[in-house]
Amino acid sequence: MPAANISRRALLSIAAAALAAAVTGCGSGGPPTPTIVPTPTPTPLDILAQASTRLAETQSVAFTLDVQGNTFLDPQQTIRLLSAQGVLKRPDRVQTTFKAEVLGRAVTLQLITVGDKTWLTNILTGEWGPAPEEFTYRPSVLFDTQEGIGPVMGRVQDVQRLDDEELDGRPAYHIRAKVDESVIGPLTYYTIHGSPVTVDLWIDRETNDLLRARLSEPPAADRPNPAVWTLNLSKHGEDVDIEPPV
Repeated sequence: MPAANISRRALLSIAAAALAAAVTGCGSGGPPTPTIVPTPTPTPLDILAQASTRLAETQSVAFTLDVQGNTFLDPQQTIRLLSAQGVLKRPDRVQTTFKAEVLGRAVTLQLITVGDKTWLTNILTGEWGPAPEEFTYRPSVLFDTQEGIGPVMGRVQDVQRLDDEELDGRPAYHIRAKVDESVIGPLTYYTIHGSPVTVDLWIDRETNDLLRARLSEPPAADRPNPAVWTLNLSKHGEDVDIEPPV
């Protein structure tokens, strides 16, 4: 009986050892556990480069522009831009409605550009006619491949990423940078003065679309009311039809 008991204990020990070996063997011989590689966090310069490329590829966009400070549309400084909204279509079509202050009175004008021709509504009658040569407002510069907002994103300095935000329901990067006034001169009709100009950009985290750009003039003793331009972009790449009004 003792021999039989020892034999049973031995058999149980052997069985337990075999089971443990089998379990261990299955664990080590199976497929390796996949290693999860985290997605690299883009640098602020990466974000700007992707947004600039995306904007260059975008064929149309709707925009609104709010202007604080003095931005005059004529050499005599009688027409001050207040705000604008419209659509742009590459390569050379723009339709805009903008509000301006003319000799102290607020008016609403419409503008259409097709190629090298621009039409403007008459302040008094509202009828369409060719825009005067001295009229300098050209919203198509926003899309310009040399001097527009896209190239400006590649010429900024002191770039930093602020906390992400939500803009019109879209998760957005918030990038802040500085830029020399000469770089943004064509974009603002040389109405923003002083360096550096602060540039705030909100960029869609998923699509890299530029959602908002804000240009802020630096304060100075002779500028108690620094100019601020806020540009909002939407409807990226949607179909638009812009034709001559006459």
